[in-house]
Amino acid sequence: MLSSSRNANHAVKTHELPDENLADLLPIAKKIAIAIGAENYNILQNNGRIAHQVVDHVHFHVIPKPAATDEEGLVIGWPTKSPPQDELKALHAELLEKLQQ
Repeated sequence: MLSSSRNANHAVKTHELPDENLADLLPIAKKIAIAIGAENYNILQNNGRIAHQVVDHVHFHVIPKPAATDEEGLVIGWPTKSPPQDELKALHAELLEKLQQ
């Protein structure tokens, strides 16, 4: 588990953490992945109980995936959707507009 040590405000969710704190975390996660020799891995971060957050502070997990099986590492499964392209384009435009605000 990787946690922000400069998180004086004790952010529970990622959107509550100042950008300057977030900027430090992924380079550290990268170094951890290299240090443990993980060729294949997931970097996981959960926000909220229904999103499987158990510890009430922003943190990341570096999870090695040593084999292409469900026996080791993170196992991911969720229902996939194939929305129509026009819906995706509309969502894209909406997100771009919100990001520019």
